[in-house]
Amino acid sequence: MPASEAMATVGSLDELKRVKDAEREWDERLAAARAEAEATGQRLRAEADGRIGLARTAAHQLREARVREAQSAGDREAEAIVAAGDAEAANVLAGAGKRPKELAEPLLDAILAGFRS
Repeated sequence: MPASEAMATVGSLDELKRVKDAEREWDERLAAARAEAEATGQRLRAEADGRIGLARTAAHQLREARVREAQSAGDREAEAIVAAGDAEAANVLAGAGKRPKELAEPLLDAILAGFRS
């Protein structure tokens, strides 16, 4: 083999080594970028899960507070209705206001209103 061919072969091997080194370098960079992207994705998923959990807890607490408010309002309204009924009953017993016979028909109408079409 002539010297020029030997030099060309050696030059080709050096070129091949540089190409392989560059490929290895880019493979390492690509692997590092993939690992970083995966770690970032896991971190973001964990943060999102945490925020979703907090939002669910807040929604549950808000719902419970609203239910308690509605129950309190219902209790107050029921107490007012009972108090009005007690007052009317006291008036009837005292003989004030309408007489029981006069109240019978409207009372029956009110009670049976839900059953009539």
